Amino acid sequence: MPFMDLIKKAIFEEEPLAQQPAKPSPSPLSTRPHDPPPAYVPTGTRDNQFYTRLAKQTDLSAVPELAKIEAFAAPLVSVITDKSMRYKAALATAQSQSGLTKDAILKGFDALQNVLNSSASTFNKQTDEVSRTEVDAKIAKISDLNEAIQQKQKEIADLQQQVKSMQSQAELSRSKLQDAKSNFAAALEQRRAEILQQRKEFETILG
Repeated sequence: MPFMDLIKKAIFEEEPLAQQPAKPSPSPLSTRPHDPPPAYVPTGTRDNQFYTRLAKQTDLSAVPELAKIEAFAAPLVSVITDKSMRYKAALATAQSQSGLTKDAILKGFDALQNVLNSSASTFNKQTDEVSRTEVDAKIAKISDLNEAIQQKQKEIADLQQQVKSMQSQAELSRSKLQDAKSNFAAALEQRRAEILQQRKEFETILG
């Protein structure tokens, strides 16, 4: 699996939770602090897919000189159980039968280190790319959303100020309207009384 796929898998897939042994239910009277929130724990190399890929890229069989030693060592597994002794015997056989030299062997390991360096360079470039698309892009989006929130909050504050102003105006208009009603009622009663008085006066004049 390419590094880019492994990187995205590492980001987007949740780590499986370890199987926890069953715990007895606490009694109603027992108290205990709340469990801490789960934390991200990196996997070890045994289950690390990056390690699996690197190990595959740098298998000794990928280098001809080292592959020769492996080829001579494999038949000796059942004969020489000690790994160090087995590889010494395989190396001696490879040197005598294939002309393998110490310098060639060390250069083979240097070649594997170069493969690791190349993989590290590729990995760093791809993680930078993912960082731009999956981290920096989200941070920029968060910034945009925060600015939008601030703008909306300003708009809300302006609207709330308009509401307060209109409430004050409404209260003032209600008060003035009530005064107008009172003044009209007083004027109406006064004028009604004046007209009745004038009517009585005219009744007297008309006999």
